[in-house]
Parts: sequence; structure tokens; C-alpha cells
Amino acid sequence: MKKIYCAAILITGLMMAELSGQEWQLVWSDEFDGNALDQAKWSYMLGTGSDYGLVDWGNNELQYYQAENITVQDGFMTITAKLQSKGGKAYTSGRIRSLDKGDWKYGKLEFRAKMPKGKGLWAAIWMLPTDLDYGGWASSGEIDIVEYLGHQTTTVYGTLHFGGSWPNNKQKGTSYVTPGATFNSEFHDFSMIWEEGQIQWFVDGNLYQTLGSGDWYSSAASFPAPFDKRFHLLINLAVGGNWPGAPDGSTTFPQEMVVDYVRIYQDVSTGLEPVAKEEGARYELKQNVPNPFGSTTMIPFSLRESAHVNLEVFDLTGRKMETLVDREYDPGRFSVKFDGSSVPPGLYSYRLDAGGHRVTRLMMIRGE
Repeated sequence: MKKIYCAAILITGLMMAELSGQEWQLVWSDEFDGNALDQAKWSYMLGTGSDYGLVDWGNNELQYYQAENITVQDGFMTITAKLQSKGGKAYTSGRIRSLDKGDWKYGKLEFRAKMPKGKGLWAAIWMLPTDLDYGGWASSGEIDIVEYLGHQTTTVYGTLHFGGSWPNNKQKGTSYVTPGATFNSEFHDFSMIWEEGQIQWFVDGNLYQTLGSGDWYSSAASFPAPFDKRFHLLINLAVGGNWPGAPDGSTTFPQEMVVDYVRIYQDVSTGLEPVAKEEGARYELKQNVPNPFGSTTMIPFSLRESAHVNLEVFDLTGRKMETLVDREYDPGRFSVKFDGSSVPPGLYSYRLDAGGHRVTRLMMIRGE
């Protein structure tokens, strides 16, 4: 049943259903349908943090992260925290990230997960900047989509970290208390909508926090910095640390954080400017035809006045694959051929820049 449900979600995303004036298109997901972690999407982070310049992961945590504590089976990814000695630590657990395999600027992020229980357990689904354009932590930002402490089974937290580099960092956020089943007893849905100048947090479809202008800053640039650059995902289950403290006699091991899916959507209705919804828009970028396609497709666009047009194709990490157009055009309707036969199957974006406006759409190469 899960495979049928997931297929429906994928098809719905690819058909770009409109929601609240937006067209959320699924651009990246992991349904954990295999029997091992998909290392095309995730990388393990291992050890005590020293190899990453973060002694005890920067929070005086008590676990040693290892790949063995992360399993994929029956459509779920499970991170297991164990009372197990390794590398000078009394506990082991797991941590993964999507760095350089899944990096996004803006989008809708959805997760379904069940949390552990016990003092000293600290589960998190969060984001860090990919490029550190504004400097070291936290001047380039951190987005905590959901954090959970194992002794507070009805509460989760959503938080932003920003400001200057440590120790001049700041944070802002709040918590959500579920009125229903505890977070460790049943799966719950967590999501975040991250747009230019605004971030919203949801639990089980309930909006509980909106942060925007005046709520964050970066010492290195003006608002909406630092949350206007690429970020990547991290998922981990820590033991101990500055926030939850150490496990006590009430904590039993092993404990599990179970993730059903991770889905990332991006708004393809208008790109960075609301050109497509303007009355009598001067520039329009249409969906490529056919889509999905095997090797070639046509990308239509129209101009109501003369402009220099730049039309480019990108992969989902934001890397430019090809420039299709870079020249002046007179008013009219046009169509440009894109040959995708030499690139791997998957989702790609194409972007039109004309007259100071920008529009982006997505396309899928299915392969021959």
C-alpha cells in the first residue's frame, strides 16, 4: 500500500498541483523503500565530531556516530541509539546529511517520523548552509525544522540560529505541544515552508510559527540573509549534550528515531518574480513539451517587448548544465529545443531571465 501511496504523491508533485497560489513540485525525496541507505542522496557523518572540526559535535554530546546504527527496511529509515562503548564514548547512534547531494534555496519540506523516549535523547531534522557565504556558525544560519527531547514526549521545537559568528550568535523559535498522541507513540507529520523573507513551521498540518522580517539577521549582509542561500538536510539522534543533559536511570536502550519519508518541493509557478501572474505579463515561460521526455523537448517562451533573453538549464543542486539562449529578441513567441540525451535521467530546472525578471520551471528526463 505504501508504494501505491508514494507513487500517487510523486505523480501529484510532478503534475504541479496548485496550492494557495503556489505550484509545489516534488524535486527530491526518499521513501526508504530499499534495504540500505541511498548514498546517492545521503552521506554518513561518523565519529565524535573531531574529524569535522566539532569536538563532541559542538554540544558536549556523548555518542559515537556509526553507519551500523542506521538501517533501512520495510519503507522506513531507523536511527538507533545504543548503550555501546565506541571511540571513548558510552553510546552509539547515527547521523546523516544531504550535503552536495540535496541542496536547496527555498521550498516546502515534509517529513513523517516517530521519536524515541527517554532523558538525554535528542532527535533532530535540521538544515545547515552549504556554502558558508556569510561566515562561520551562525552568521550563515541554521534552520532547525524539528528538534525533540526524549523526556518531553508531547513537545517539539522549531528554531533559527543567526547573527554573528560564535559567540555572537543569536536564536529565535518556539515549541509546539501536541494535543493528541505523544511523538514517541505514533508517527507525526512535520513540515516547513521556506520562502524569501519568511519561514513557517507545521506539525500535523497545524501552523504554529511564522518568522520573517525583524526576526533574524546576519552580521555579514542585509535581510533576508542568511536564509537566502542553499542549505542541506541533516537527520540525527544524539545522546546527551548541553540541552537535554545526560541519560539517567529512567532511560532505557536501545531507542529509535524512525523516519517514514523525506520530501522536498519547490514553487515553480513564478520563479523569483510574480511574472506569470501579472496581468499582461511582458515575459512568459511555458512548460516544456513533451514532459517528461526521453531525449529532446521544446521550451516555449513569449515576449511582449524586446529584451535580452538568457535561458539556462540547471540540475537540482543548482549547477548550470547548459545555456540554451543568450541574445536579444524582438517581441513574439519562440520555442527552443533542449537535447537531454547526454545527461542522466531525473529532474532539472530551466530558467528564463528577461528584462530584469526571472521565471523558473522544472522538467523531467525519463531516459530512453
